[in-house]
Amino acid sequence: MKFKQRFVLCVISFIVLGSLYKIINRVEQDLPVQDTRNDDHILPVDGQHEVIVHNNNHKPFESHKKSDDLKDVQKTDEQKYVESELLRLKLDFKSASIDNSEKLFQVAASWVGERQIYPTYHKEMASILKLMSTSKIVQADALPRGTQIKLLLVLEGGQKVVFKQKRYARDHVIEGKPYDGYDRHNAEIAAFHLDRIFDFRRAPLVVGRVLNLKTEVMPVATERLLKTFRNKDNNICYFGICLYCKEEEMACANGEIMEGSVTLWLPDEWSKFTKQRHPYQRTYIDGRSAKWEVDETYCDSVVKHKPPYDSGPRLLDITDGAVFDYLIGNADRHHYEVFKDHGPDVMMLMLDNAKSFGNPNVHDPSILAPLRQCCLLRNTTLHTLHKLSGGVLTKLLKAIMDDDPIAPILHQSHLKAMEIRLPRILDTMETCIKDRGKSNVIVESWTGT
Repeated sequence: MKFKQRFVLCVISFIVLGSLYKIINRVEQDLPVQDTRNDDHILPVDGQHEVIVHNNNHKPFESHKKSDDLKDVQKTDEQKYVESELLRLKLDFKSASIDNSEKLFQVAASWVGERQIYPTYHKEMASILKLMSTSKIVQADALPRGTQIKLLLVLEGGQKVVFKQKRYARDHVIEGKPYDGYDRHNAEIAAFHLDRIFDFRRAPLVVGRVLNLKTEVMPVATERLLKTFRNKDNNICYFGICLYCKEEEMACANGEIMEGSVTLWLPDEWSKFTKQRHPYQRTYIDGRSAKWEVDETYCDSVVKHKPPYDSGPRLLDITDGAVFDYLIGNADRHHYEVFKDHGPDVMMLMLDNAKSFGNPNVHDPSILAPLRQCCLLRNTTLHTLHKLSGGVLTKLLKAIMDDDPIAPILHQSHLKAMEIRLPRILDTMETCIKDRGKSNVIVESWTGT
């Protein structure tokens, strides 16, 4: 081969080799570098971000930054849920208009139906509650129903409300049995807002109110109520008229000022109730247990075969109620009410929640007996429980109670207690699902065994 031909071949070879080197180098630069010494992995997140997960020996600043990005992504759904629920539930008392009180109370009356006391979305709620807490009182009377002191107040325009007075400081702990002690006015308020969070819509409207007994109540009090007023240590007191009302256990104001809660009286069409014995009623007798307390098959062998629990919504109302009562620490649901003459599918009303939030250190498992033994729960309720996990429940509850006229409503210890109880409800459901299968436990309707 001639020298000239050899020279040309050498040049061509050099060019080809140089090109191949550039291509290989470019590919290597484009490939991710894996340091096997550190066992790092690259994980895709939502198809957009990459997060480098390192072992404990090597944690560069960039990986911390990307890990924080992952946490932000994980919090997105929770944050969206909280924000959307606050839009639905938050009440702006300051800007709420109460110009047309008659119309607003008519709106509240129009809300009531077989399966709700108020709707899911209720733009007039703040105005109605504000009216309840500020309207002039035109008549005051004792309300003899039940075992505890209560007042029946008639507001200007004729709307009735039930007043429950403050008996304890927020941080007072009720020792003894979970149903011991006086009614707690703040418990009624907190239970109402919890009912709103779960969207059960079975508790009547409640709001805090501060009364001047001397100027607002006594001048318009009936004779039978006025006879129960006394003066003790420069405080105005009264003992009312009820089963256990007596002068030795008067409720006393701070001077003339009495804090309490007011509950909206339901409209005439919906104010007649049928009282039902709760299938999980206690005996209230020391040393004597109810059948459900000693027989874990009680629901399967007894309750599910008796009307109105053998089919229809009532048994699911009972298990919803167990979730609700366990969260608020209410072990006193011995009876419940339903609307009279409104058909078999009317809801179990969540009335009289004042024996709740007594002792934040007690998480009575007996309250969960209907849930544990029947192993039935609405899918919507379970879904909400999962959404409310991890502190979301108390974050929402505190935020929507903060605007109440007598806020803060609950002591922090009770909020913490609810965060302990919620996971135990979920554990109960997990056990049921494991034992019976999800399709037999989580339902939206109950057609019987």
